[in-house]
Amino acid sequence: MTAGRLGRRTRMLGVVLWTALAAAAMGIAAGQSDAASIHHYTFFESPSRNIGCVIIDASARCDIIKRSWSPPPRPSICPTIVDYGQGLVVQAAGRAHLVCAGDTSLDPKAPILAYGEQDARGALRCSSAFTGMTCRSTRSGHGFFISRQRYSLF
Repeated sequence: MTAGRLGRRTRMLGVVLWTALAAAAMGIAAGQSDAASIHHYTFFESPSRNIGCVIIDASARCDIIKRSWSPPPRPSICPTIVDYGQGLVVQAAGRAHLVCAGDTSLDPKAPILAYGEQDARGALRCSSAFTGMTCRSTRSGHGFFISRQRYSLF
């Protein structure tokens, strides 16, 4: 298998795992979902390529490579076998929080979301600015801002 095919396979596995984790977080049991369900998603990165995001179904997530801030202590519900605080996530109907996951939303082949531009899927909207990336739920008003210098949850 070539490195390119392996990379795509790894990214798709990450998307599948992230989707399963997001579904579990929303209280959806694996056996209760429709086997023929289709997941709509979009990947994009900041022009600096330091922030990578994905909007998938009812969640928006952004991970960051270089940062000058540190996340708070790992919560007890986040297993030590996965990473914690490498990014932020918001669901269409919930509050934003730090990521607890073993995958990433960073994709070096993702298109650039230019400064001043936005991408949206359903109730989720992410906007790129020179100062950082903001994602919010238009339904709940909750969201996050992430940059090299800081992050905030609202």
